[in-house]
Amino acid sequence: MNIQIIKCLIDNARTTYRTIAEEVGVSEATVKNRIDGLMEKGVIKKFTAVLDYHKLGRAIKAFIGLKVQPAKLQAIVDHMKEHPDVHVLYRTSGDVDLLFEVIFEMMEDLNAFLERELILDGILGTVVTIVIGPYKRCPWTGL
Repeated sequence: MNIQIIKCLIDNARTTYRTIAEEVGVSEATVKNRIDGLMEKGVIKKFTAVLDYHKLGRAIKAFIGLKVQPAKLQAIVDHMKEHPDVHVLYRTSGDVDLLFEVIFEMMEDLNAFLERELILDGILGTVVTIVIGPYKRCPWTGL
């Protein structure tokens, strides 16, 4: 039942308890109690808006992989976490140590980011992949 409730909220976090209850086949009180419980347990961390970045004029999306010196990893992570155009930041294994997603208005903005931000001490190599278009988006973030 929790998964059914979560799926309803993923589709539209503003869905009323009544609508969810009708869809799941339980009472509104049950839905409310389940959602409250999921929030208390941290399963649901927050309710948020999913943005259409194209409509905001931010159509350039890229994934950037960095190979970094282990001793400099945390400093680079701390720096990238604070940048407003870095939307997702992951520690990875394989060819790169960090993988992050950036979204910009224009290609010139991406280029400026690469020239300005990727000169940090400890970055050994970069891989930049520009997204041409999505086949499937993340249902939770819309990215």
